[in-house]
Amino acid sequence: MLGTGKKLATLIGMSIVFGVEIVWFVIGVLVQSIWWCAISSGAIALTIYYFYVRLYLKKKARYPIVPPEGKTDIYFPRTDIPRPIHADFRRMKEKKRRFEKIKKKTRR
Repeated sequence: MLGTGKKLATLIGMSIVFGVEIVWFVIGVLVQSIWWCAISSGAIALTIYYFYVRLYLKKKARYPIVPPEGKTDIYFPRTDIPRPIHADFRRMKEKKRRFEKIKKKTRR
């Protein structure tokens, strides 16, 4: 959970972002520009979705193309070599064990 200071900072940041986007939308309405209104309402929708995913669902950004260990993958995307799926499952089990050990150490 977020602390009270982080919650306050998050609320202030969200308020500023939505305030600026609403000002853009109001300017688009006053100028009577359909494109300005469409772009600003799209930005509002994307911002709402971003905050929903990051704050409500609590999903972190992931980068699947870059391997987390810093090792390059010989199977993707430069070659047509089929990836051995059993090696992937073995590696996933090893990572789970390693992360569980790390989680146990950090809880203490």
